[in-house]
Amino acid sequence: MSESFSQAAARHLFDANVLLSSQRWDNAVYLAGYVVECSFKVLVEKYIDQEAPKKYGHDLAALQGKAMERLRLMYPVLDIQLPAPRITGTVLNQDHPARRYYKSGLWSEIQAKEAVKRAEDIYHEIIPKLVLDGRISSKEL
Repeated sequence: MSESFSQAAARHLFDANVLLSSQRWDNAVYLAGYVVECSFKVLVEKYIDQEAPKKYGHDLAALQGKAMERLRLMYPVLDIQLPAPRITGTVLNQDHPARRYYKSGLWSEIQAKEAVKRAEDIYHEIIPKLVLDGRISSKEL
Protein backbone atom coordinates (compact mmCIF):
# COMPACT_ATOMS: atom_id res chain seq x y z
CA MET A 1 0.00 0.00 0.00
CA SER A 2 1.49 3.33 -0.99
CA GLU A 3 1.42 6.44 1.17
CA SER A 4 0.20 9.83 0.06
CA PHE A 5 0.78 12.47 2.70
CA SER A 6 -0.83 15.13 0.50
CA GLN A 7 -4.03 13.09 0.13
CA ALA A 8 -4.04 12.25 3.83
CA ALA A 9 -3.64 15.94 4.75
CA ALA A 10 -6.55 16.92 2.50
CA ARG A 11 -8.72 14.09 3.80
CA HIS A 12 -7.98 14.87 7.45
CA LEU A 13 -8.67 18.57 6.89
CA PHE A 14 -12.05 17.81 5.37
CA ASP A 15 -12.92 15.43 8.20
CA ALA A 16 -11.69 17.86 10.89
CA ASN A 17 -14.08 20.47 9.51
CA VAL A 18 -16.95 17.97 9.47
CA LEU A 19 -16.22 17.09 13.09
CA LEU A 20 -15.98 20.76 13.98
CA SER A 21 -19.40 21.45 12.49
CA SER A 22 -20.75 18.47 14.47
CA GLN A 23 -19.31 19.91 17.70
CA ARG A 24 -16.90 16.98 18.08
CA TRP A 25 -14.12 19.17 19.45
CA ASP A 26 -11.72 16.44 20.62
CA ASN A 27 -11.61 14.55 17.34
CA ALA A 28 -11.46 17.78 15.34
CA VAL A 29 -8.30 18.73 17.26
CA TYR A 30 -6.92 15.23 16.84
CA LEU A 31 -7.35 15.27 13.05
CA ALA A 32 -6.08 18.85 12.80
CA GLY A 33 -2.80 17.57 14.23
CA TYR A 34 -2.60 15.03 11.44
CA VAL A 35 -3.26 17.72 8.84
CA VAL A 36 -0.17 19.57 10.05
CA GLU A 37 1.89 16.38 10.39
CA CYS A 38 1.04 15.20 6.87
CA SER A 39 1.61 18.67 5.38
CA PHE A 40 5.08 18.84 6.92
CA LYS A 41 5.81 15.28 5.78
CA VAL A 42 4.98 16.23 2.18
CA LEU A 43 7.69 18.91 2.35
CA VAL A 44 10.21 16.48 3.82
CA GLU A 45 9.33 13.81 1.26
CA LYS A 46 9.56 16.14 -1.73
CA TYR A 47 12.65 18.13 -0.75
CA ILE A 48 14.76 15.63 1.22
CA ASP A 49 13.74 12.12 0.16
CA GLN A 50 10.79 9.75 0.19
CA GLU A 51 12.01 7.76 3.17
CA ALA A 52 12.81 10.75 5.39
CA PRO A 53 9.26 11.28 6.77
CA LYS A 54 9.33 7.82 8.37
CA LYS A 55 12.15 8.78 10.72
CA TYR A 56 9.97 11.46 12.32
CA GLY A 57 7.04 9.15 13.02
CA HIS A 58 4.25 11.22 14.57
CA ASP A 59 6.65 13.64 16.26
CA LEU A 60 5.04 16.92 15.28
CA ALA A 61 7.53 18.95 17.34
CA ALA A 62 10.47 17.39 15.48
CA LEU A 63 8.79 17.91 12.13
CA GLN A 64 8.14 21.56 12.93
CA GLY A 65 11.61 21.99 14.42
CA LYS A 66 14.36 19.76 13.04
CA ALA A 67 12.76 18.93 9.71
CA MET A 68 11.77 22.50 8.81
CA GLU A 69 15.16 23.83 9.96
CA ARG A 70 16.92 21.26 7.78
CA LEU A 71 14.82 22.32 4.79
CA ARG A 72 15.65 25.99 5.45
CA LEU A 73 19.36 25.18 5.48
CA MET A 74 19.27 22.95 2.41
CA TYR A 75 17.02 25.27 0.39
CA PRO A 76 17.47 28.88 1.52
CA VAL A 77 14.94 30.01 -1.07
CA LEU A 78 12.30 28.01 0.84
CA ASP A 79 12.91 29.97 4.02
CA ILE A 80 10.34 32.58 2.99
CA GLN A 81 7.82 29.95 1.88
CA LEU A 82 7.97 27.58 4.84
CA PRO A 83 5.45 28.14 7.59
CA ALA A 84 6.82 29.71 10.74
CA PRO A 85 6.51 27.67 13.92
CA ARG A 86 2.76 27.94 13.84
CA ILE A 87 1.73 25.18 16.23
CA THR A 88 3.71 26.44 19.21
CA GLY A 89 1.38 27.77 21.86
CA THR A 90 -1.66 26.01 20.43
CA VAL A 91 -3.35 22.75 21.37
CA LEU A 92 -1.82 21.25 18.23
CA ASN A 93 1.52 21.24 20.05
CA GLN A 94 0.12 19.22 22.95
CA ASP A 95 0.37 15.43 23.09
CA HIS A 96 0.05 14.58 19.41
CA PRO A 97 -0.92 11.78 18.68
CA ALA A 98 -1.41 10.43 22.23
CA ARG A 99 -4.45 12.68 22.65
CA ARG A 100 -6.48 10.17 20.65
CA TYR A 101 -6.78 8.12 23.85
CA TYR A 102 -7.75 10.97 26.17
CA LYS A 103 -11.13 11.29 27.81
CA SER A 104 -13.72 13.35 25.96
CA GLY A 105 -14.16 17.00 26.81
CA LEU A 106 -10.51 17.95 26.93
CA TRP A 107 -10.68 20.63 24.25
CA SER A 108 -13.13 23.53 24.13
CA GLU A 109 -14.97 24.82 21.09
CA ILE A 110 -12.61 27.80 20.87
CA GLN A 111 -9.52 25.57 21.04
CA ALA A 112 -10.93 23.23 18.42
CA LYS A 113 -11.80 26.05 16.05
CA GLU A 114 -8.34 27.57 16.50
CA ALA A 115 -6.65 24.20 15.90
CA VAL A 116 -8.59 23.43 12.73
CA LYS A 117 -8.08 26.97 11.41
CA ARG A 118 -4.33 26.79 12.11
CA ALA A 119 -4.12 23.39 10.42
CA GLU A 120 -6.04 24.72 7.42
CA ASP A 121 -3.71 27.72 7.17
CA ILE A 122 -0.62 25.50 7.28
CA TYR A 123 -2.11 23.15 4.67
CA HIS A 124 -2.82 26.10 2.35
CA GLU A 125 0.68 27.52 2.88
CA ILE A 126 2.28 24.25 1.78
CA ILE A 127 0.21 22.11 -0.58
CA PRO A 128 -0.86 24.62 -3.29
CA LYS A 129 2.74 25.87 -3.61
CA LEU A 130 3.97 22.33 -4.16
CA VAL A 131 1.35 21.85 -6.87
CA LEU A 132 2.32 25.14 -8.53
CA ASP A 133 6.01 24.20 -8.34
CA GLY A 134 5.27 20.84 -9.99
CA ARG A 135 6.46 18.84 -6.99
CA ILE A 136 3.07 17.17 -6.58
CA SER A 137 0.30 16.71 -9.10
CA SER A 138 -3.10 18.23 -8.48
CA LYS A 139 -4.41 14.77 -9.37
CA GLU A 140 -2.79 13.48 -6.16
CA LEU A 141 -5.18 15.55 -4.14
